[in-house]
Amino acid sequence: MSCTYRNNYFESDEFLELALHSLSVIQVPLHTLGAYIIIMKTPNEMGKMKIPMLLVHLTFAFYDIYTTTLAFPIIIFPICSGYSIGVLSSIGMPISIQCYIGLTLFLLYGPAVTMFFENRYNYLVRLDCDTNSRRFKRVVHYFINYVITLNVLVPSFLNMPDQSVARQIALKKLPCLPLKIVNHSKFFMLGNEYLIFVCSGLFTMFIWSQVFFFFAKTVNFIFGIKSQSQRTTQLQRQFFIAVCIQVALPFVVIMIPACYILSTIYTKNFDLAFTNFSVIMITSHGLFATIIMLLIHKPYRTETLKILGIKRFCESNKVAVVQMPFCATQN
Repeated sequence: MSCTYRNNYFESDEFLELALHSLSVIQVPLHTLGAYIIIMKTPNEMGKMKIPMLLVHLTFAFYDIYTTTLAFPIIIFPICSGYSIGVLSSIGMPISIQCYIGLTLFLLYGPAVTMFFENRYNYLVRLDCDTNSRRFKRVVHYFINYVITLNVLVPSFLNMPDQSVARQIALKKLPCLPLKIVNHSKFFMLGNEYLIFVCSGLFTMFIWSQVFFFFAKTVNFIFGIKSQSQRTTQLQRQFFIAVCIQVALPFVVIMIPACYILSTIYTKNFDLAFTNFSVIMITSHGLFATIIMLLIHKPYRTETLKILGIKRFCESNKVAVVQMPFCATQN
């Protein structure tokens, strides 16, 4: 096991707290603007995407606000431990509950994105998109996804070591771990990191297999159909590509630090500075997601520019509206 501790500013609680506070100053008003734009300014031709769009946005926003305003997690990998220095710790909320809420909010990104692509599949590909039986099946599908998401980490939390001996386990695995961390009053350890990895891995495969299915079916439809007008097909393709970009870019922002954190379970490499930067990068993904959403969709971009007082772009960003076949909607 490689253990690196430099005892510098980038490894301190103060650095991470300042970074997360700074992010929250930007994120809170931006997420509020994003929610307002979706709720109040989504045009009728994007109406079918309004709820999935809002759900994805709120999923990002809740995680960001929780991490940067309420929790302030100090994470220690590869032993899956840490402590909280945020508001929730100040009011006495158990760190185990804070940890469960934070990890679950992060995982909720999965079913939200699944709904995003399922919505496109349902209204573009399915001929029975508005039937009662189809609506019932979709509700059951969403319910199952969210129940699994809310419970996927339960085995890890049921397998925690006694916190009275967690400090001894932490020092045994990471001899260079500073005593100020180990002896912190809120120090918490999940325990079996491999169980966490297995649960997270199975959940990831479960979610992304669904996303891939809906993505593949929709791509096959919009790039293979020849029975509708070229203009309609072009608008469908443009909007679907915009949706893919909206999801993909924040996902890349998440995956880079997430891959590093998960790799430490195998490499046994402890580096608190790298972990702090990874937490900051993961927490910023909602910021990127909101900016991309407001810029990539023409109606949202137009309204955002109006709110910001930039009127010279508005005339060139008008939305073309056409009647879609089947149950399709477009940007």
